[in-house]
Order: sequence, then structure tokens, then C-alpha cells
Amino acid sequence: MYTIAYLEKNGKGYADNCPWIVMPPFETLAGCQQDADKMIREGYQGVTVFRASSALSKLLKETTVAWDYIKRHQVRCAGARADLAQAVARFVH
Repeated sequence: MYTIAYLEKNGKGYADNCPWIVMPPFETLAGCQQDADKMIREGYQGVTVFRASSALSKLLKETTVAWDYIKRHQVRCAGARADLAQAVARFVH
């Protein structure tokens, strides 16, 4: 399973060092990446695709998930693509 961590368009997350997380997780990487690409085009910041364990939903009910957890589970090719898209968007605007 895969999901997306992100910051609002104004750069704010759920809490300090804790992004918003799209739930429920996606079953496929392709579906998750498609939504991540759409979020980037819409101006969300820090859009990061990462592997979601089956325990993630339970974990989110008890605590927040910080960027360090997300970076450890990041899907590298998707994150690199997201970073490139965000850099292009900043350059164009």
C-alpha cells in the first residue's frame, strides 16, 4: 500500500514537523502517484509518496507521523518526480 504526505498550499502541516497524510492508502503505486501529481499541479507543497504499512491507520489514531518516518519509507522514484515537478512549478510561476 502507498499513500501521500503533504503540506497545505501555504506550507503548513498537521503540526510542527508533521505533514497531512492522505487516507485511506492506495492499493497501487500508479494510483497513488497519479493523485500526488495532481496535488503538485494544484500547488500543495512537500508532496511525498511513501509506503504505508497496514498499521499506519492505527498509528495515525494514536499519534502523528513525522517527516523522518515518511522519508524512511519514501518511494524514491516518485519523490524525485514530485520534487522536480515542484521545482518546475516554482520556476514557471
